[in-house]
Amino acid sequence: MLFATLLFCCCYRRAIASPPEARLYADLMNGYNRLERPVENSSDPVVVTLGVAFQQIINLNEREEVLEVNAWLKYSWADFKLKWNPDEYGGVTDLRYPVGSIWKPDVLLYNSVDSAFDSTFPVNMLGYNDGTVTWIPPGIFKVSCKIDITWFPFDEQHCHFKFGSWTFSGFQVDLQPGTFDFSDYMQNGQWALIKTEAKRGEKFYDCCPEPYPDVKFMIHLRRRTLYYAFNLIMPCMLTLLLVLVGFMLSPDSCEKISLQITVVLAICFFLSILSNMTPPSSEAVPLLGVFFSSCMIISTLATGFTVYVQNMHFRNTDTYTMGFWTHIILIDWVPWLLRIKRPGKPVNWRTLAKKWSLRKQKNLLIEACNGGPNNGGFRTDFMGCDTMSNLAPMLIRLQLDPLTKDDPVLHARLLMLQRIHTELKVMRRRYEKSDDAEHCKHEWKFAAMVIDRACLYMFVLFIIGAVCLIVLRAPYLNA
Repeated sequence: MLFATLLFCCCYRRAIASPPEARLYADLMNGYNRLERPVENSSDPVVVTLGVAFQQIINLNEREEVLEVNAWLKYSWADFKLKWNPDEYGGVTDLRYPVGSIWKPDVLLYNSVDSAFDSTFPVNMLGYNDGTVTWIPPGIFKVSCKIDITWFPFDEQHCHFKFGSWTFSGFQVDLQPGTFDFSDYMQNGQWALIKTEAKRGEKFYDCCPEPYPDVKFMIHLRRRTLYYAFNLIMPCMLTLLLVLVGFMLSPDSCEKISLQITVVLAICFFLSILSNMTPPSSEAVPLLGVFFSSCMIISTLATGFTVYVQNMHFRNTDTYTMGFWTHIILIDWVPWLLRIKRPGKPVNWRTLAKKWSLRKQKNLLIEACNGGPNNGGFRTDFMGCDTMSNLAPMLIRLQLDPLTKDDPVLHARLLMLQRIHTELKVMRRRYEKSDDAEHCKHEWKFAAMVIDRACLYMFVLFIIGAVCLIVLRAPYLNA
């Protein structure tokens, strides 16, 4: 019975005895103060190494200027109170400590814009037998990042994460940069990671003479432009090509102005999309905004020219008279420069010189008939010349009256012939006026067509210039 009792007590003691880890934890925590800095000499600082394992770029909100990332922080420091001999504790070389059970640096992300400010997850700390403590808390970090939209969407952004102790100065906690690890980084579809850098800095505040060290982890991002080229730039360019189609459309269809106004509204829609994507900043105008504004100016000018072309196309002799220089420029010289040919009317240097001399002589004749300058007009009713032709029958009648006063039959016949002559002259004048009006109307239509063709060539150059503005000024072009 005594042997059995002794055997039972021995087994019971073995059953309730603490394992090596529990015994080690109890020994290390005995008399440990988590508020005390883990240094043997109070004048020595605790050297804390901070590294970052970058996992993913979640979002870069350009409008709010906030960068959101997923990362793991990697802290490392030495705690002389947490050393032990593994041989005395069953070969245990590492131990897990809950957050708050031992000392940890009060390092925070200075430029955090998270509602909780410190968004790290409170995971356990890992301690080794030589006193080294490693703490790797993961978190979703939101930091303020100044966005430069000058070259949007061909822009590059520089963002940084600034970490530092909130209460300890550099004499108490010496913060050193660790590794900036991208071995597990997940590529982002909108941003390409170009360059990274980690550096240490010190800052002196007005309140305190001690230096406060900080560690900055900087990332250099480049925007991938395929999305914007496919969804913004290309549709806007295709819409802008409709401006050229508008100049090819016949003015008789009366749809030219509607088409140009539709193009203006479409470009306004692209501008509204751009304004929703970029921050409301007055520091710079994005390159894509300059392109859209150029497209807006081009389409607005095209609308104005289209209205002018429509106005010119429907002019007639009742409201407008084509001036001398207008006729020379729009009917002769500009068609010759643009190689526009009219059926049955060849245009070359010899014909231009001949037309110039004939029109000049005709203009002088009209001025002589009218008794003054023609005010630049080409066609007139020849009132001065017609007055002379009206006086000729009257003079003949006065000469024949003495011969026919004794012959009433002959006198009646002369009066009848005079009436017939007058009616024929009125009919001739009406026919010539109608023919002249039709000819003038065709010339206005031809002048409108010439302006349409000139606008077509001019706006082709404008559009090419706007596209070159994007291509040549963009700092880079990639997908």
